[in-house]
Amino acid sequence: MDALPTIETASDELRRRALDPPMRFGEGILDEVLAAEEPYVLVTQPQPLALLDPGLRERPLATRIVDSLEHAALDRLVAGLPDGETVVGLGGGMALDAAKYVAWVRGTRLVLVPGIVSVDACVTNTIAVREWGRVVYRGWVVPDLVAVDFAIVRAAPPRLNRAGLGDVLSIHTALWDWRRGGEAGKARFVPAIARRSRAALEGVMALAPAIGEVADAALEAIVRTYALVNGLCVEVRHSQPQEGSEHYVAYRLEALTGRGFVHGEVLGLGGVLMATLQRNDPGRVAATLDAARVGWRPADLEIDRSTLERALVGLPAFIRESGLPYSVIDEADLSPVGVERLLATSPGLWS
Repeated sequence: MDALPTIETASDELRRRALDPPMRFGEGILDEVLAAEEPYVLVTQPQPLALLDPGLRERPLATRIVDSLEHAALDRLVAGLPDGETVVGLGGGMALDAAKYVAWVRGTRLVLVPGIVSVDACVTNTIAVREWGRVVYRGWVVPDLVAVDFAIVRAAPPRLNRAGLGDVLSIHTALWDWRRGGEAGKARFVPAIARRSRAALEGVMALAPAIGEVADAALEAIVRTYALVNGLCVEVRHSQPQEGSEHYVAYRLEALTGRGFVHGEVLGLGGVLMATLQRNDPGRVAATLDAARVGWRPADLEIDRSTLERALVGLPAFIRESGLPYSVIDEADLSPVGVERLLATSPGLWS
């Protein structure tokens, strides 16, 4: 068997495909999409599966409900599925990453149908896997089709779709970190890529009220921006155009609490905190999240002050242990006194 592609070894052809993945948007398109993919296996979650008509639920060769991204659980998923020409992932980030893992290991066609737009897993190429309680990224796979059925997406709780803003707004703090890493000789900063990423962010920020209304056009803009920025990350072969210290806060909170948060919401919290630390217009970050009605505050996420303080004080050690790229965390004061100051000056944190 040939070695499976990874982010380091993916072919030029795979990388070219990743720059512009096929996408389809529409109302009620799922039936037609799935009919064209038979025979297929379905990897999903209970909520989106319940939305399917009985006839659609009977079509797959097999249907598997995924409840874990632990490496061993994903290997069991692969081993227990019958052969199929296509794997379809339907649901949130967990279902999509599990489907990506199956397609990566088996080398099959991959169709991703996001049930929410709070995460960018439908267009990213690496696969989120849990190992030893932490999220790591494995593999390299490009979807053959991303199908966004607005009827499916709108059936999810509105907060899960509004949270999609958080995974775009992360660009604001990530670009600051990337540029500062370049100045410190810790990263290769590419101004042209940064400008394109910033332009994509500005377009979505202007749509914040429409995101709050969960309007179809706003949801489509979020997914298209996910794809565009993923393409920029493919070009530079890392995720710093979109991922920085705001993500590190999220990873640290998940590791500390053992909880899974709504991805875009916890990124919103990380974004306000890290923009404050960067002195990088945190008020605009908070105002944009509020305009889109994203629940980003500690109270929204059920994070008490003591837990947040512990998470932030432990951030420098956490990023060193995790080998994460250079960011504001590497040069900031995150002592107990520094964290107290950060929590007191972050706009809107406790309101």
